[in-house]
Amino acid sequence: MRKKNKMVHRVFKGILLLFAVFLLAPAAQAHAPPCLVYSYTESGNHQFLIGNNTSQFGNNLTVVHNCENVSITMNGEFYAYISKTTSIPLNPGLYNISMTYENQTSNFENVMFYPDYLNWEANFDFWSNEPEVELIEKTLLDTRTNWAVFIGIGITWILCVYVYWNLINSFTQRNFIEEVTQ
Repeated sequence: MRKKNKMVHRVFKGILLLFAVFLLAPAAQAHAPPCLVYSYTESGNHQFLIGNNTSQFGNNLTVVHNCENVSITMNGEFYAYISKTTSIPLNPGLYNISMTYENQTSNFENVMFYPDYLNWEANFDFWSNEPEVELIEKTLLDTRTNWAVFIGIGITWILCVYVYWNLINSFTQRNFIEEVTQ
């Protein structure tokens, strides 16, 4: 009878413990996902995320979000008020961008926008500060290359003959006796 009484007591304690755990566990509540906003530019197959002190390549700024709306300010002036994912055309230059959404603000300072890679050559002269390089004619280059090859072959032949000559000479001096007769 005691065993049965202990068994009932253990089961009761287990049920009581489970009930306490369920009471102490927080109730699950359905929350809306947090508002997420990010932006990027595209050039070819590459995408560049916006950040502080970054360089962006592309002609359009794409803003992706899951908020009700986003207010965009560029260089201190209102630029756009968007309610869905939007692509905004931009001119090349340096911008300070602020995005305001659900009582939050994301600031991006010193963001440099360059045009799409297909337009670089037409719009910008990136090669203006080339270092001075001395250029020579192709025939002179070929002549110098040929002389370098022939001289290298000559030096290699002389060194090989000299090394082999010394090896053969030392071998014969050590291993062969000369007999002098009168």
